[in-house]
Amino acid sequence: MRALALALICTACIERPFEEPPLAQARAQVDRGTLRDVLVPPPGDATVVGAAFGNAAELLGYKLEPPQIVPGQRAKLTLYWRCRAELERWHIFVHLDDATGTGARVHAEHDPAGGRFPTDAWKVGDLIADSFSFVAGPNPLLLFVGFYTEGENRLALTAAGRGRDDGNNRLLAGVLPTAR
Repeated sequence: MRALALALICTACIERPFEEPPLAQARAQVDRGTLRDVLVPPPGDATVVGAAFGNAAELLGYKLEPPQIVPGQRAKLTLYWRCRAELERWHIFVHLDDATGTGARVHAEHDPAGGRFPTDAWKVGDLIADSFSFVAGPNPLLLFVGFYTEGENRLALTAAGRGRDDGNNRLLAGVLPTAR
């Protein structure tokens, strides 16, 4: 009996290694102080969209600079998001399709804010400005946006707002006009 009691006491004292939470539960840690250029509301002249993905991320609107794309020149597009609920880690995809159907698609798959502010670090109420640049072709571009993870897994488009759902959890948010 003494041996059994001694064995139980000894096993209770054995140190167990620290267990990491599963990757899906680990949330990104970011220094929010370095995101002053990202944690901003949309400007008054942004094109309003109001679409929701997974009832968690809302595309408030977007802004194109310059306001009309100039063929062959670099343009900047900023998407303005609001976090409505905690998110897992998602990537943003942007497809800029030639509106005439004759040109190539511009792919702009990326992590928010150039990878500095992943979606699993967003907090409810955050307003996020997510900018990227591209070189425009000669025709207006259809702006499609959404969220994806590995493979073809996309976050559901739960409300199209002023945009249009293309049936593939991809939002047609608007048309980027060409300067003539």
